[in-house]
Order: sequence, then structure tokens, then C-alpha cells
Amino acid sequence: LPTTAYVGDTIAVTLYGGTSFTVKQNASQSIQYGSQVTTTGTGGSIASSANGNSITLECVVANNGWVVTSSIGNLLVT
Repeated sequence: LPTTAYVGDTIAVTLYGGTSFTVKQNASQSIQYGSQVTTTGTGGSIASSANGNSITLECVVANNGWVVTSSIGNLLVT
């Protein structure tokens, strides 16, 4: 994730022809995916589990808070 983000900023990732992707966080950042929340900081991430997975995230707290607004596939939350 970017270290600087404004409320309403979005990021989208789609896995096409690859094996996986991982959305990694910086210090103090977290991602909410439904009822799950990643570990705050650099230890937290969301990863794809198969080709064709996709994710769209929206910043809801400037610089630090992100929410998954759309996803396809089973994403792995750490």
C-alpha cells in the first residue's frame, strides 16, 4: 500500500496469468476484509490464492485504514 493515501483513494489488483499477488502494508496500516482485519503494520497483508483473483481497496482513514470493497476468489488475510 502507499504510505500516503487520502480518504476515497482506491487501489485495484487482478491476477491474470500469474501464480499469486500480495498486498503488503506499511507501519500503522490495516485492511478490513468483511469481518476479518489484517495484523496492523508491516506484518499484515492480503494475498491471492489462485489465478483470476482480484481485489479493490478503498482508503477510509487517511494513510492507514483500508477496506476491501470488492473481491473475487478466496483471499488470504494475515
